[in-house]
Parts: sequence; C-alpha cells; structure tokens
Amino acid sequence: MSWDLGRFWNTLTYYDALPFAEAWRWVHNGFQPKSSVNPVPPILSGSLPAQALLLGRGLPTGLAEALKQQGVEVWDSSQDLAQGLAAATVFLGLEDAELAQTHLDQIRHSGRTEQMLFDFRQPNPDLGEFWGILDDVVMGGVSQSQLLWGEGELLFTGQVSTANSGGFVSTRTRNLEPPLDLSGFAGLELRLRGDGQRYKFFLRDQTGWDSPAFSCAFDTRPARVSGTESSAEQTVRIPFAEMVPTFRARLLPNAPPLNSSRICSLQLMLSKFEADGSLNPRFRPGSFQLGLRWIGAYRRDPLPQIIGVVRDRIPEGLLALMQVGSSRWCGVEAAADMEESILVTQLLQLMQSPQSVGQVERVEQFHA
Repeated sequence: MSWDLGRFWNTLTYYDALPFAEAWRWVHNGFQPKSSVNPVPPILSGSLPAQALLLGRGLPTGLAEALKQQGVEVWDSSQDLAQGLAAATVFLGLEDAELAQTHLDQIRHSGRTEQMLFDFRQPNPDLGEFWGILDDVVMGGVSQSQLLWGEGELLFTGQVSTANSGGFVSTRTRNLEPPLDLSGFAGLELRLRGDGQRYKFFLRDQTGWDSPAFSCAFDTRPARVSGTESSAEQTVRIPFAEMVPTFRARLLPNAPPLNSSRICSLQLMLSKFEADGSLNPRFRPGSFQLGLRWIGAYRRDPLPQIIGVVRDRIPEGLLALMQVGSSRWCGVEAAADMEESILVTQLLQLMQSPQSVGQVERVEQFHA
C-alpha cells in the first residue's frame, strides 16, 4: 500500500480541520444543506430512566400508564426484548416463579447500560453524519479502516500497518452540538466483541481538531470460532476518573481533569502505542475487527436495573437469580391486601432511588 492523498484530504475536510472544509463538503455533497442530525440525547440531567420494561406476572395494572405519564417509554413482553433490555429499568412480576426465572436468565445474558448514547444494534443511515474514520494517513501512514453494519452491531474493521512510521486506525465523531453533559455519570460502557487486542478510547472536552484528549485503554477477548454464543462479547467500562490527558501519545501531567459536563467528541483507536508513548504489548499489525453493540453511560449513584415485585415474600431462589443477573437489583415485597395505586406510587419512587439498590423493600413500611 502507498500513502493516499485522497484519503488524507477527505479526512481533513470531514473533521473541519481546514478553514474551508465545510464549504468543500457542501460542494462535494451536491450543494445539499448541512444535516441537522444529532445522534445522542441533548439533555442527560434528569434522574428518571427513559425506558421501562414490564415482564412477568403480578405487576399492578396501573403501572404502565403511570410510567407513561412520567414520560417513560414502556415496553412489554410482546415486543423485542433484545432491544428493550439494553437500557430499560425492568419491572419483573415474580408471581409465576418459572416465568420469572426465564426472564432473569434473559436479563443476565443481555448486557446492560444505564443511559444509551449510541445504539448500533440496528443499521442507521445517518451514521456517516457523526462517525467517521481517522487513520494514520494524516501523518503519512498507510493503514486503512472502515465502518460496516454487521448482525446487531457496527463493525470497525480493516488493516493496520506500521509502514511509513504509521501504526494506528480509529473512528471518531465530529464535534457534538451541543456538547454532551455527562456530569451526573461516572463513565462510559461499551458493549462489544473484540479480537484479543488492546484498544484505546478517547474523550475531548474541546472542539479543536488537534486538541488534547483523555484516554483509557482496554483489552478485548479473542473471538472463539466454535460455540453458538461468541466468547468475545463483553461490556467494557471507561471510568472518567481513570482517563489520562494525552497529546499525540504523550501524557500531559499538568493538564486539568476531564470536564465531563462538556464532552465534544468520542474516539475509538487501535494503536501500536500506549497513552504514555510505550509500545502496546497486545498490538499486532494486519487485519483487525471490533464489533460495537452500543456506547452508554453509567451513573455515579446507580439506579435499580431490576425491580422484582411480589405479594408476600420473595422466594430465596428468585432473589439469588436477581443478584446474579445484576448488581443493581431491588426486591419489593408488598402486602397481599395493598391497594394497587399505592404500590404503583412506591414503585415509581424506587425506580429513582439509588438507596434501594441491593435491598429488599417491604412497601407497607412506608405507610405504617
């Protein structure tokens, strides 16, 4: 492969790295107006989860309508659970133990995030409006990567080469307008399938093309050929507190901490270098592939993910399954004669209560 001037030019214009880049794109795209697509939620300050999934038997009949009145999107078991499970709070009726166990098994294997930012499980024709390719062609290298839609995931794939002093491939968003306010969150979650290599994730709190970035490396599991479920699928957490300020694979020890209330862009990279300029021990030149299911955010004070509801006592077996299925479970034991309207009110409160995580609540105690 030889260095590609055309790719170099397209990269700089895509990311507005040249003074006339936007005008050039306007001409190149046939004088079409600039897209107004904003792929991520503009406001993330609210504490109420955006989605709720109602499963099982024994839930109060007024729960769905009460949630809708609060602006929550409500899913039920008649819809695609694989889509609904990712970011929803699950209200699980435990009246039918066998059915509840089936749902808990589904939840345990689904992978979860608290706040969905980018959902790649369904193809999106607007992907190119906000995610682009940024490879070592900008410094004379010859590596090449691309974004392709796979089955329930976005594939970041291609060839990485150390020729011409290169050695990195990446995909990066354009600057987000307005910037993301993630100040109420502790970090990001990536659901992905890897290839055994070590990747880096970057955040920027400035809009400059070549501005400093905050980096965190993570290792992926190698894919296994046999088996019905890929052993490589995993959830990776990127804590904001562990991201280090860098500039071109050099640490910036005197830089201020990441301003998580102003996230201007995100970037995923495979590089021969670590953040401090040392060699990446798991890097290998040649073909690579990373499958992305989604990018989400997790809270500083996590809210319940599974709220198991039963009249009387929760069976020990189901309680153990909830604990295995999620660290963010909450059990609700309601009196047999409790009015459904009172139970609904309490469930809405528990949905927004970090204090209820990992607890079994007897709801009649709130109305003694």
